[in-house]
Amino acid sequence: MIVLPRRSVTRFFVPLIDVLILLFCIFLMLPFVSRPSSEVPLVESEAGGLMPTDVNTLQDRLQLAESQIKKLMEDRRTVADKLNVRVLEIDAVDGRLFYFNRDGPEPERQEIGNQATAQLFIERVRQTTAEGKNAFFLILYPRKLSGFPLQRQIDDYRRWFKDTPYGFDNPWSAGG
Repeated sequence: MIVLPRRSVTRFFVPLIDVLILLFCIFLMLPFVSRPSSEVPLVESEAGGLMPTDVNTLQDRLQLAESQIKKLMEDRRTVADKLNVRVLEIDAVDGRLFYFNRDGPEPERQEIGNQATAQLFIERVRQTTAEGKNAFFLILYPRKLSGFPLQRQIDDYRRWFKDTPYGFDNPWSAGG
């Protein structure tokens, strides 16, 4: 009877794994070994990067950088320049929405009890908002825990301000 010789599988796989590891290491080293070819000769700058030696290329890069800086400075107006923020508060006692009217000599508390009152307030704020600015209504939760506002009150406030930019500031929420 003919018996096949007993060969170990590891005799085949161990050299194969070694070769695969070697190829993988070479693949990882490729980005460090090769340099991109460029038509403009490059010189290492003091900052550590490579810079072209051609004056025209340098001037083009400078003009591009200056135009980008100018555009970013124009776009970076502060939020206060773009928004007219009106602060409304939620009463800790009963959950009613109110604001302080700044039109008189002393600020006086004005309640917003329904959607009609809210729409009148929104229109008045929009009329007094300067051109180029947007009205934003910030609704502050009470600063002490009182059980108010109720969820139905919050739903009412969301419905009243649904067509305008608004936000809630809730110090008790998980998000901060």
